[in-house]
Amino acid sequence: MTDFEVIVIGSGAAGLCAAVTAVEAGAASVLVVDAEAVVGGSSRLSGGVIMGSGSSLQRAAGIEDNPVDLVHEYLSLNGWDVARGPVERWALRTGETIDWLAAHDVPFFDRLIFGGDERKARSHCVDGGGQALIGALQSAARSAGVEFALGQRVERLVQGDHGGVVGVQAGLETLTAAAVIVATGGFGANDDLLAKYFPSAYEPGWSWYIGADSSRGDHFGFADAIGAQVTGFDRGLRTLDPGLARLNEAFLPGWAVLVGTDGRRMVDETAPYGLMDQVLRAHGDRGYVVFDDAALRPPAELTSRYRDSYKQVWPNHPPFRTKNYNADVIDAHLAEGGRKVHRADTVGGLERAIGMTEGVLAGEIGRYNGFASAGSDDDHGKAGKFLLPLTTAPYYAVEVRALTVNLTACGLRIDDRARVVGADGQPIAGLYAAGECTGGIIKTYIGSGNSLANACGFGRIAGDEAARRSTNMRRSQEVRT
Repeated sequence: MTDFEVIVIGSGAAGLCAAVTAVEAGAASVLVVDAEAVVGGSSRLSGGVIMGSGSSLQRAAGIEDNPVDLVHEYLSLNGWDVARGPVERWALRTGETIDWLAAHDVPFFDRLIFGGDERKARSHCVDGGGQALIGALQSAARSAGVEFALGQRVERLVQGDHGGVVGVQAGLETLTAAAVIVATGGFGANDDLLAKYFPSAYEPGWSWYIGADSSRGDHFGFADAIGAQVTGFDRGLRTLDPGLARLNEAFLPGWAVLVGTDGRRMVDETAPYGLMDQVLRAHGDRGYVVFDDAALRPPAELTSRYRDSYKQVWPNHPPFRTKNYNADVIDAHLAEGGRKVHRADTVGGLERAIGMTEGVLAGEIGRYNGFASAGSDDDHGKAGKFLLPLTTAPYYAVEVRALTVNLTACGLRIDDRARVVGADGQPIAGLYAAGECTGGIIKTYIGSGNSLANACGFGRIAGDEAARRSTNMRRSQEVRT
């Protein structure tokens, strides 16, 4: 007999979905262990957007979507550089997962949004964000009889005589289980691991993580100790950061002009943040946000256009407003002698201030102003309502780098049954994983809701598979006795 049939390490969306599903699939006893004193991990801090294809909410909104299309779009946007087997099984069930969450009282808005560049609106917004998602899942877990041990960090996985995982050790206590699910989250709160496994997101003085402090990469220690494979080097989601203050700003305001270090525009500035991360990566991971004084102090007749400057409108989020590129922040930074904001009376002076080749930025801004006058961005297709000319001195340039860490995507390799794969290429008996602690599932963040969809979907797969193993072992034991 084991202490529990299933032990889940981590109480974020992946862990809670795994725990509830395990009970529903037949596990007689389930324990969730978490290092934090509160339930939820980084999931409770999230915006609460979950991607799904073929959900009842989509159909009710008149959106006909085939999960097979999500599979192909997902693989294409990731350059086919993810594990197709696990991705396909997960993606085909994303709509079903949304329906399952709704059936467990997760409060979704009726209206869906486009989280990225998908053809159909697939991003489902939770009323109340990540905290409401976790609240509903925690309530479902307790109603199902799931037990919780909070404030207990699992130090190691316990292996049996034949190499499989048979339990966990936390402090001086060892608990046995037929199946263990690792759902410990990412490693964004661990600078050493960021530098090692996500180096493009790590630069001292710039990098910072928006998730939970408990996201320290415990799964790497587990992998080393039990011989599990790790995959997904240097993958995750970064958002652009000017380094002025620790203010996570997912989207640029539509009036901004983003140029590379060569002074050329590179993208429609209203692009989704996941795609913006990839664009900046392709351009050396550095750029400049350029704007004029009218953006900071709009003339009365243009106030509404400067204020309403975001393509993204989310039902679970107040209207987006810039956190960094406003008069209060910019003026305060300059008044304090800060050097991250460059200001000049002419665009040519701005070129000299940031060390660009003379005439390049001036030419690019002149070209952009022509688009603004015509109301059509012929280079990158930004909507005309966001095209505001840069003609009011002084002019500003703020260097940005993609160094706000939103998500890490390097971790345990899993198969399509969420089983952790060992160094010998075979599943490690009794060990499953789900969510941010896994690798090979996300390369390019394809849009809002990708992360929570991964967590909830693979959490359900892991819970189902772990319960199947535990019930089979229980029945075998009953037959023997």
